[in-house]
Amino acid sequence: MSESTGVAERHICVIGLGNVLLGDDGFGPLVVERFRCEYADHADVEVLDLGTPGLDLAPYLHGKHLAVIVDTVKSEGEPGTLCHLGETDFGDRRAALHLTGHDPGLAQCLAQLRLAGRAPSKVIVVGVVPQSCALGSSFSAPVFAAVSTAVEKIASLLREHDVPCQRRAVQKPPNLWWETVLRTGMPT
Repeated sequence: MSESTGVAERHICVIGLGNVLLGDDGFGPLVVERFRCEYADHADVEVLDLGTPGLDLAPYLHGKHLAVIVDTVKSEGEPGTLCHLGETDFGDRRAALHLTGHDPGLAQCLAQLRLAGRAPSKVIVVGVVPQSCALGSSFSAPVFAAVSTAVEKIASLLREHDVPCQRRAVQKPPNLWWETVLRTGMPT
């Protein structure tokens, strides 16, 4: 428990990054929303859709044991190809987060947190190769088809780190607010 707030600290975070109004770039937010709806809450796991936080990502990673980040990635492979990357993979630029407003944020945040001695013990990126990140477009078929596999990958990664990850008996309905915005141009 945090002494200053009286709130239990969560040691694991599952973070979706991406802009839901840019087609396939919304992969991270969609996957974490589906994960939140399909799997039961666990006291040690925080599930967040952060959009495109840039350097504002640091407070969410500060002192975590494990950070699972879901995003589009610039990597070899056809659109819809899932990638499972460790910090050295994207730190060495063998794979890069997709070139959007949040591209530089993760590597820079991790560098700052390492200097402060508060970087996550382990960072894993579950990424997908996008087909199109055009403003106002929907998900491409290959990227949308990869969503369920990515949700299962998150559950598998958590289990590998000794976090019980149980499917909900009754799934929650997902809050996909951006679909209304894309259809009508008006928020719900």
